[in-house]
Amino acid sequence: MATVETVLSSIFSTIPELHSGQLGLLAGLLVGVLYWHGHRQSALGLLTGCYLLALGVVPASTRGLIVVQSKPWYFCSFLVLTSLGTIGGYALWRRISRSVQSRALAVRHRASDHEEGSRSHQNRT
Repeated sequence: MATVETVLSSIFSTIPELHSGQLGLLAGLLVGVLYWHGHRQSALGLLTGCYLLALGVVPASTRGLIVVQSKPWYFCSFLVLTSLGTIGGYALWRRISRSVQSRALAVRHRASDHEEGSRSHQNRT
């Protein structure tokens, strides 16, 4: 009887498209993490380098890239989609955090204005 473990191991050991896609996903996550932590030029350089290596434009040892270069469509698709998703998530997170900070500052500003108004009113009486 086949278990889930044996079925998954047989799928992932025989289908190069899955290996290529997994490597693209991991490379895309690495690009996204670099971008998220402020290394934007390095992240975009890594994205470009990985993409060109997968297409075979940049010469490299084919021994390590056989899976990627045999099915570059899967690698490049996952690489680009994951990278853009992570970079887009970072942009969205920054926008949300800025709007929350600006709202918090506005609330503090209104509260301090209200306190000053109350103090000046108390001083008049």
